[in-house]
Amino acid sequence: MPSVDPIRIFCGSDRSQQLPFQVLAHSIQRHTRRALEIRAIDNGLAPMPIDPRQAPYTEFSFARFAIPALCDHAGHAIYMDSDMLVFADIGELWDTDMAGASIAIEVGSRSRDSRSKSAAVMLLNCAALDWQVESIVLELGRHYDYNELMSIDPLVADGQMRELIVDGWNDLDDYQSGSTRNLHFTKIQTQPWVYAAHPRGQLWVDEAARVVAAGVVSAAAIVEEVRLGYARPSLLLQLGIDASGATTATPVRDTDALLAHDRNAGFVAHRMLVARKADRKRAIARADCERASARRPWLAPWYRLLLKLRQGG
Repeated sequence: MPSVDPIRIFCGSDRSQQLPFQVLAHSIQRHTRRALEIRAIDNGLAPMPIDPRQAPYTEFSFARFAIPALCDHAGHAIYMDSDMLVFADIGELWDTDMAGASIAIEVGSRSRDSRSKSAAVMLLNCAALDWQVESIVLELGRHYDYNELMSIDPLVADGQMRELIVDGWNDLDDYQSGSTRNLHFTKIQTQPWVYAAHPRGQLWVDEAARVVAAGVVSAAAIVEEVRLGYARPSLLLQLGIDASGATTATPVRDTDALLAHDRNAGFVAHRMLVARKADRKRAIARADCERASARRPWLAPWYRLLLKLRQGG
């Protein structure tokens, strides 16, 4: 029998992902009559590693490991990234037979190039997961590295995570009518809110338009997302919104014109994430230099010179 409890959904999302989160949440709600509890979560729930080599790539990477505790280690919960769009009843995923597993992921997802993407949609049996996010982060660099952790593999025994969710709940960057239940926009440089030419981007823009029409997000709030650099300026043109937040006559759909608008505005997709990645890379290089210098003190000046040259100093 399907559960009558609210479907609990936790979406990894930092401040820059709030608009995609709201669009995703609306798409989930629009396709089900089931009771829902949808919450955005970020790394504020987790400690940060001291070792920069283990620093999270996003500001919500570690949040998923707090979900069982947030649910008092009882019942089920769904984890999703926020860079997604749902086209089917989430109840289908929620009602997946766990068959004794602690984590259910999409059928066939482990055979993809990036195993970490298979964990972007998970159905968790919180009662079977004794996860404590503080302990999990503390073990980074000791028993597993960051990339291994994102695959979930180090946290589960054999057979505890199984491919049980029906195919279509984590389709990567493509949409097939009749089979795609959830479209996952994985390539950060081409996500529809930061890039006007994603082949399936209009699907996301259409959902964003519904969000604005429903009053879930105001036109003024979209203008603010653009001002902060979290969304491309041309999104306003596509949604028929002007810079003041007023509705314009006709939304613009000419891709070349939209791309040109963003270029002329000097827009950089995910500017803060790109800067964060660069900072992380520099911090790792400095830490590696210090370790090498500690092992061979007589070569320390050489290591530091190499570091300075590599970092453009």
